[in-house]
Amino acid sequence: MDDGMDYNVQTTVHFRLDFDGSGEFNTLLLPDVQKQFVQHVKEVYEQDDTLGNGYVSSDLNFRFDGRMVQLEYTFSCHDENEAEAESFSAYCVRCVQEALEGFGCKIRKIDCKAEEADMTWLDRLEDAIFGPRDSAQKQPPVAEDKSGKTVSSKKKNSRQER
Repeated sequence: MDDGMDYNVQTTVHFRLDFDGSGEFNTLLLPDVQKQFVQHVKEVYEQDDTLGNGYVSSDLNFRFDGRMVQLEYTFSCHDENEAEAESFSAYCVRCVQEALEGFGCKIRKIDCKAEEADMTWLDRLEDAIFGPRDSAQKQPPVAEDKSGKTVSSKKKNSRQER
């Protein structure tokens, strides 16, 4: 039975702002709209039970190209396989989609790419607490001598064992 693995899911959410940008006045407001959009998205993520409680393991990075916005972050989870981890990350975004779109934007696409998380830090921590794994695995080989007795090394038997 597979207990699952830890995955880092590189998640990208593509938005389209409901801002036409026509006219000089509206174009001048675009930086303010972008700042408000960033603040809105951060608040929605922070208020969500999953997204606001440790699953998002990186900063929320926003890239703007006119009315198009690309939000990127790392979503970390424990799942059975890569496909399930990717699906869970996308599901979490869909759970807050209505709140995100309440600002006047539309989610156009959700991209998720999972890869196994680097857990070497956990191995080092366990080694520091419990001792190195190599020493626990390197036990002397068990062998039998000619009399059928089990001995733990190839040393000569002492007089008491003879």
